[in-house]
Amino acid sequence: MHCQMRPAEKSQAIALTNIMHAAKGHWGYDPQDMQEFCDHWKITPEMIDKDPILVISEEDHPIGFARVLKESTEVALLDCLFVLPEAHGKGHGAWLLEGAEEIAKRMQCTQLRLESDANAAPFYAHHGYHSTSNRPSAFQGAGPIEHMQKDLTPQIHEVSEIDLKLDMAATWNFATHNSEAIKANWQTLISDNPDLWDGKVLSLYQYSFDNAQFTGELVEINYSEFLAWRDWGFPDRSAKNLFGCAVLRSREGHLIFGKMAGNTATAGQVYPPGGNLDLNDITPSGEVDIFGSIARELEEETGLTLDQGDLGEVLAIEDGPRLAIARILTLQLSSDEILSKISHFNANQEKPELEEAVIITSPQDLKAYSVPPYAIALTAHLLN
Repeated sequence: MHCQMRPAEKSQAIALTNIMHAAKGHWGYDPQDMQEFCDHWKITPEMIDKDPILVISEEDHPIGFARVLKESTEVALLDCLFVLPEAHGKGHGAWLLEGAEEIAKRMQCTQLRLESDANAAPFYAHHGYHSTSNRPSAFQGAGPIEHMQKDLTPQIHEVSEIDLKLDMAATWNFATHNSEAIKANWQTLISDNPDLWDGKVLSLYQYSFDNAQFTGELVEINYSEFLAWRDWGFPDRSAKNLFGCAVLRSREGHLIFGKMAGNTATAGQVYPPGGNLDLNDITPSGEVDIFGSIARELEEETGLTLDQGDLGEVLAIEDGPRLAIARILTLQLSSDEILSKISHFNANQEKPELEEAVIITSPQDLKAYSVPPYAIALTAHLLN
């Protein structure tokens, strides 16, 4: 069955309320307690309009949802997560939880907290949440409500050696099982942005870190398949978007990121120059040259080349569905001089990939932009 995870629509408020009541009632609580719960707890169109709610739908029928609130600069709250009882055991709860964590990280929060009844606490503990305290439940005969929390900071590894290979025989089951829906999604995307091109890219499906050595195997996929996977909330949770990026540092030690142009698939987002691996990165021996990809993407987006500066450390950032390989490049130029060079390069491109370059002097500078979590973590690692 075709499933996807998308932001909720206001018209789904009643369906989500029904999911909440059915999922809660599944545990056999006292009928009077359940009636009070159903009378008090509802999802309204106003709630959907105000705060992020993710919905998993199966053939357009909602079967589960999660709601996330931003409580403070660093902490987000998983306000609720419910899946229809008949859809239990299929990984939908874990998928929604990962989606909620992605939302919290996009809010630039480093912690996600929740309050879980006793029945669900083992599920959250399995996914890395730890109890900080508890309180009695309002339901008769129920166990305590656990206050639980998880650190969302992406993991950063130093890398000294990279060994990536393309598995020519492998296919992507997600793409095979959802081919018609992927085609329909692609038609919608190109009707909104005709500049998109459905070329071949590479997706990571197996990897390991061992003593600073990164090893991985990749499969060839279509860009339209990658975008459907991204747009539908990363339904194949075993796949990873592996990509390389060049982290530009100026003479002052500032970072230079790019704000993606409107003709790209990540319009408006701010991050280091980089992009998907593709067939140009495959060597005759079947190895994947991620450093060649970094060099190509840097030049395509900024006009700069790796030999114009001093190459520094290589870092791998694990960030949910993303895995970034970042190569530090320090230029003996001021931040303003780097911006000037990039601006001059873009002025001579018919359709530049960057809207503008952005100087990052501290993690606080990112607050004004839409920034993927790996880039937030990388900034904190390099500038704190």
